[in-house]
Amino acid sequence: MPGHQYFCRAKRRLRFVTVSVLLLLCTHLAHGQQSAEQSIQAIGAQAEEMEREGHWNEAANGYRKILELDPKSIPALNRLGALYVREGQFAEGIRYYREALRWDPQNFGTNLNLGIAFLKEQDYLHASSPLQQAVTAQPANLQARQLLALSFVGQENYERAIPELEQIGRLSPGDAGNLYLLSRAYLQTKRFNKALVAFDELAQADPNSPWVHLLKGQAYDGLADFDKAIEEFKIAVQQQPNDATGWFSLGFLYWKTRRLAEAEVELAKAVHLDPDFLEAKFYLADAYLADQKPQESIPLLQSILVRDPNYARARLDLGKALFQLNRYPEAATELQAALRLEPDRAEAHYQLARVYQKLNEPTKYQQELEVVKTLKAGKLREEESVLAVTGARGDATQQLGLSPARDSSASPDVAH
Repeated sequence: MPGHQYFCRAKRRLRFVTVSVLLLLCTHLAHGQQSAEQSIQAIGAQAEEMEREGHWNEAANGYRKILELDPKSIPALNRLGALYVREGQFAEGIRYYREALRWDPQNFGTNLNLGIAFLKEQDYLHASSPLQQAVTAQPANLQARQLLALSFVGQENYERAIPELEQIGRLSPGDAGNLYLLSRAYLQTKRFNKALVAFDELAQADPNSPWVHLLKGQAYDGLADFDKAIEEFKIAVQQQPNDATGWFSLGFLYWKTRRLAEAEVELAKAVHLDPDFLEAKFYLADAYLADQKPQESIPLLQSILVRDPNYARARLDLGKALFQLNRYPEAATELQAALRLEPDRAEAHYQLARVYQKLNEPTKYQQELEVVKTLKAGKLREEESVLAVTGARGDATQQLGLSPARDSSASPDVAH
């Protein structure tokens, strides 16, 4: 019996010692964790100070020390990613952001940063996914939605950009930049009536901009309301008489409606203001051709081809001008060159058939006519629009620096 009592007392003492040891260990662990957290905070503060002072390497080393203590530190991973992206080392920066998302996939700031990194790299396709995650995490965050919209615009995916731009309009009414982007998206998707509504809002947000009238002209052209389009372009050139794009747009509408004399005047103004505006030169030359003035069109077409030997339509028109002047062998050479550049252009085959007929080559004449029939060229000239032919010059979002740049170092601030 005494032995049993001794054993029980010893067992109780052992239990007491074990609990005491455990409590001591826990105290040490808690102290160690607290110490590690304090160390991380101190290192982080010092690294941020180094970053503010422009000491990039010292800051990066500090954030790496944090990761040695805590490999899952989202702030440190984000900071390192931002440092590398800022230095243009996108792949390394993206690697750190992706590591952060491995530990916290829904993190708003990390997804935003990753999207920004891809935007800076002009990789608009890969930017969309993390930016969509950021928008999902914080639907009312204006920056995230704006960047998501820009990623779609950068891909020229205007269908997906429109809902985001419309929501931005609800979050930030009257934002002129957003209205320009939204109106461009409406034009590109042929939602011309919606574009006109956006232009009315834009006229209030940016009342003195000639772009409003240029864009309205593009919309009316898309709706085949050419008289209203012409009126808008007239207002635009009155507001900005030294801008070649306005005169070209007005001249193009005159060309399109076969008001050739007026087209020649306005297109000549565009060429005078900008001698490197190849589209203006082309449509001026084409207007001269349609007005039976081949001698005036030839120098313009030749100057285009000096700048761009692969400008197929200029070769086609040069062939037509030479045909009008009965210079048939030269015309054949230019038309053949045009067809090497664009083998399926029905009008070039038709014009070449006419040349072969004049050169008394009936077999070749019939062959070209058969090609024309095969191509089913009911209309020898495809329908053209101001929106298409003005290209980047007629895109307010590019001219005003609102669209994502293809070669730009400017980019949004980074979230941490």
